[in-house]
Amino acid sequence: MGKFLFILMGSCDMNNYIVHFPSFYKLVIVLYLLLGTIAPISGAQARSKVPAAGKIYVTSWFGGMISVIDVATRKFISRISVGVQDHNIFLSPDQKFAWVTNNNDSTVSIIDTYTDHVVKTIRTGNGPRHTFFSPDGSEAYVTNEFDDTVTIIDPVTFNILAIVKVGNMPHFPILVGDKLFVTNFGSGNVNVILRQTREVIATVPVGYGPLGAGATRDTKRVYAACHNSNSVAVIDVPTLRVIAHIHTDPGPVQVTVAPDQKYAYVTNDGRGTVQKIDIAANQVVKTITIAPDAGTHGISFSADGKLLFVTNTGVDTVSIIDTRHDEVITNIKVTTAPEGIAFKRP
Repeated sequence: MGKFLFILMGSCDMNNYIVHFPSFYKLVIVLYLLLGTIAPISGAQARSKVPAAGKIYVTSWFGGMISVIDVATRKFISRISVGVQDHNIFLSPDQKFAWVTNNNDSTVSIIDTYTDHVVKTIRTGNGPRHTFFSPDGSEAYVTNEFDDTVTIIDPVTFNILAIVKVGNMPHFPILVGDKLFVTNFGSGNVNVILRQTREVIATVPVGYGPLGAGATRDTKRVYAACHNSNSVAVIDVPTLRVIAHIHTDPGPVQVTVAPDQKYAYVTNDGRGTVQKIDIAANQVVKTITIAPDAGTHGISFSADGKLLFVTNTGVDTVSIIDTRHDEVITNIKVTTAPEGIAFKRP
């Protein structure tokens, strides 16, 4: 456009041009100014327009509150006061309630996701870390790292149905079919509890410091992030044996299988990265760098799997990742030391 204007101006007497063609001259100037000030849209900018709706809930280890963020506008909706050192948040199957584990309170705060208010606080064992629900919503499982137990709770009556002894420093429970898998950070293994009898039927060595876990929808594989081994252990559910160790960046914390069931994503707090795992090949195929000091921790998908939400404990942000291109499209500032995160569909 600039060359066109220069040639046009240079090929005629400017005074005569302005006198005889004022309207056309003004049009050229306007077009030049408009086109000159419109920057080309970058790939990241275009991808930041990924359509989305719903909200995300984010814990705050030092803040004692939950940050609620609108996904569409990427702005705060509200903050919800909960207990001391709230570590994780997990939604009931119907998404009507969010359960927050308050590690140093030995409680779970229950949030009504319609009003975003705490409607109940219940006591668990000492040091609750994570909660998981049965698909039918009839049972909630809470790991208690200081008691070496899992508390099984009726989410309707809030009565304790059972307390099961497990390994040292249990961290993450996940129900896969009729079996509850519990990662034990201190003992480097995973306990397998039969749901019907509440009995531990197997102990599977996985590596040092297992934390978060994920599973495939067909209930054939469980993935455990082994924080101190820098690996993800793959457990074959039918045989209850580890069939692979996937090498990761330092400090894997949480691993979750994507809705498409083709990939899993793991957060690594030791390097501030998120890594994409091809679950057919059992290997990392992509590394997404957030920041060396990010302390990437919690992980949650949007309902369609197009967006991945990651908490960064070290820099007090939530990163939104476009999984179609595996890149960060925005970072949102949240309350101090975010760890757990959960997405609620609209």
